[in-house]
Order: sequence, then C-alpha cells, then structure tokens
Amino acid sequence: MSELHESPSRASTARVLAVVVGISVVLSALCGILWGFLAPAQQLLVVAQDRGAALTGESLHRFDALALFAFASFGLGVIVPIACWLWKSERGPRLFVAVLVGALAGSLAAFLVGNGIAALRFPKADDPAIGSIVSVAPAIGTPLVLIVQALTASLVVLLLAAMNPNDNLQYPDPDPEDVDAAPPPPSFDSRVGE
Repeated sequence: MSELHESPSRASTARVLAVVVGISVVLSALCGILWGFLAPAQQLLVVAQDRGAALTGESLHRFDALALFAFASFGLGVIVPIACWLWKSERGPRLFVAVLVGALAGSLAAFLVGNGIAALRFPKADDPAIGSIVSVAPAIGTPLVLIVQALTASLVVLLLAAMNPNDNLQYPDPDPEDVDAAPPPPSFDSRVGE
C-alpha cells in the first residue's frame, strides 16, 4: 500500500498575490526602462504651428516602438509564469490568478515607466520653427498591446498544467524504498511468463 504524501503548507492568498504581482511589476518596470531607451523617436518636419509631417521612412518607427513593447511583454509572459510554477505548493487556481493579475499590472507598469523614460529622452519642443525637424518621443500606438503579457502568461500556465502528470500539479519525491524495489522492466520473451 502506498502512503499519502504530505503536501507542503500553503501560503495565504494575499501573500501569493503580493509576491507574484510584485515580481511581475518589478520585472515589467525594468523592461519598460529598457523599452524607453531602445524605442526610436520619430522625426517630424514642422509644417505649421503644432503640426508635423513624418519624414520618409520615419513612420515605421511607430511600428518599431510597438513591436519592441510587444516582444518584451511576450518574453515576460513566458518567463514569469515559469518562474512562479517552481513554487510547487501554490500550483493551482490561486497561482494562475496571481500570474494573470501580475501580468496585467506589469504591463501597465511597463507602459507607464517606458513612456516616462521616452519622454525624458525626447522632451517636447516648445514652439519649433516652421520647416525645422523635431524628434517626437516614441509611444505605443494601441492599448491592445497591454494584454500580450497576460495572454502569453495564461497560455504558458495552461501548457504547464497540461504537461504535469499529477492531479495535484506537484511532483512528489519518490521514497527511496520505492526506487530500490522497482519492478523489472517488461520482457518481450514469451517464455518468461510461463
């Protein structure tokens, strides 16, 4: 008869949420800082007061900024859930909700920090002369990119749960007695069973 394995003590829901969301927000803010330094500015030709026209090829930088943010969000959406999955005693719905909330909060933190850094790098020109070329700080063109990290994190947790062979989502360590007393490997010799 096999003995029941004792599961390690579980932390409170508030603690799990605070730890996972805190880690996600800190890592996302660091990625936001990186995005703020890497995202290229768009060069505009001032054609009238408070109006500019994008120079040839400069409109592509709007996509570059969006793609960099989406790529960073995707990376965090893969790394954070895998790191949280290592917390074996908390695997389950609570951990999933914490990862999801952390991903949404982290995306918002990366957005705010990244836009702040970009605004510091490329300050807005005060009353530029007509015909001059000014740099405009990079921006994320659509708020839909803020769900990339949460969607990726949800998919990663789903895959990790689906690949886990145990109903309780944990890998119990085998008893040393069970390892030594393992049955022999199956034989395809028809004389062995007689």
